[in-house]
Amino acid sequence: MQETRTTSADALLGMLSMCPMTGYELRQMISGSIGNFWNESFGQIYPTLKRLEEEGFVRGSEGERAGSRVFSLTDTGRERLMQWLGVMPRPQVKRNELLLKIFFGKLSSPETMQQQVAEWRRAWRMDLARYQAIERDIQRVHAGNPGLPFWLMTVRYGMAEVRALATWADETIEALNGMRNDQPELQEAVR
Repeated sequence: MQETRTTSADALLGMLSMCPMTGYELRQMISGSIGNFWNESFGQIYPTLKRLEEEGFVRGSEGERAGSRVFSLTDTGRERLMQWLGVMPRPQVKRNELLLKIFFGKLSSPETMQQQVAEWRRAWRMDLARYQAIERDIQRVHAGNPGLPFWLMTVRYGMAEVRALATWADETIEALNGMRNDQPELQEAVR
């Protein structure tokens, strides 16, 4: 049998290393932990769990509720997870519609671009507040957990990213404002 080698499979193995879970519990745990930077839908979770079970990386057993299966990591699954953790992550090209629009911004107006950047800046500031709340909560709830330093590293990455994005937004809004004030002919050319 061919081994399923996907990052989704490895993410599920990582989550199951924390404790046995049903597919529903996996989805809930993902949403409440790694969901800020990694997402798995029910449409991905259940087929992947089935393949992982067929390949011997997880074991499913009947749960307390009829029809629910609780999955746990096998020794082979733990070995695979440890191998994956040792492999460098693949670079990923990000898709960013805001940057795409700014790239073509000469076809719009500085005001329009400024409004869009300002809206994203508000969202990034809200994200920062949310990450700060997550940081406080996991420090309080998981004090002494050996995973805590690693969980804090991921939250702090998110905080650093949104701080940098908010700084970029401030600089971009200022530059766009300068275009509005200094280049009225640009506005006329766009219309």
